[in-house]
Amino acid sequence: MQIVIAASNKLISASELMLATLRNDLVPVPLSFEFSVKANRELEEQLKEGAEILVGNISQPFVIVLVQPVKSQTVKDDRRIGAISCIAVLSGCQKLITNTDKAVIQNETSFNSAIRACGARNIRLGDDLPLPEFICLKGRLPTARLALYLQQEAAVICFKDNKICAMKLDALFKQDAVLKLDPSEVHWLNSEQKTKHQKSSYVSVEQDGSTVIGDDTTTAGQAVVQRAGLDARQLKNLEKVLIPRGTIQRPLNMELMAGSVVEISQTKYVILTAAHHVETGAVGGNVGSTTKLWLANL
Repeated sequence: MQIVIAASNKLISASELMLATLRNDLVPVPLSFEFSVKANRELEEQLKEGAEILVGNISQPFVIVLVQPVKSQTVKDDRRIGAISCIAVLSGCQKLITNTDKAVIQNETSFNSAIRACGARNIRLGDDLPLPEFICLKGRLPTARLALYLQQEAAVICFKDNKICAMKLDALFKQDAVLKLDPSEVHWLNSEQKTKHQKSSYVSVEQDGSTVIGDDTTTAGQAVVQRAGLDARQLKNLEKVLIPRGTIQRPLNMELMAGSVVEISQTKYVILTAAHHVETGAVGGNVGSTTKLWLANL
């Protein structure tokens, strides 16, 4: 996995890199990157909060949001090896993971407009969806508010074609499968109880205060949630959720991204999370590169 420090165009070599994980999710900030390198003076000077890095073939840079010096338990040449652990997110998304310093209130807007209004800058945005309203009060976390409105619209944020896109859940499953898998490759998560906990029925009250809307019929163990101020369409959307069904581990393939679809026994599953992990063995230990996928369906 190639990592380049943008300011100096320095390539972090395999002898310097200890481990790295590129994580891709269907969340408001869809890409994050965690990595650890052996500590030396050059890297200590360049790997600072706010520094930009380029990862793999992703055209948009990442910005480091956390730097943590670490003393490892590995001894070499009679001294303990030091390390630098970093966490980075897509550059321009930093404001989305910090509490707002002003209120954002929009009507008849879109997810792209809401993301920009919350402070996202210099990021490429792709497919968009309309949004009846968006409210994020001062001091609230934009990602939490975006996630709430995404749920009400039965939509997700994904990273597609090097752009951040908003997509309906139904549209995800209309895509062609990028991979066909054998059921024996999947570690299935078969738990009826977990499924009941992750899916709820929703009800609300019309403006006249006398009519209950939504479906309050539910199976035993499944919650019924009251949400004020929502219409029947939004209540129906809230009941559309992605339920994790299984995980699979494969050789490293960074082309597999969250939001893509795989096919198993003629059934489509969306990749809920893709984690691409590399361990170099630079200071001993395991050596290898893998991709772990979390699969889900409606």
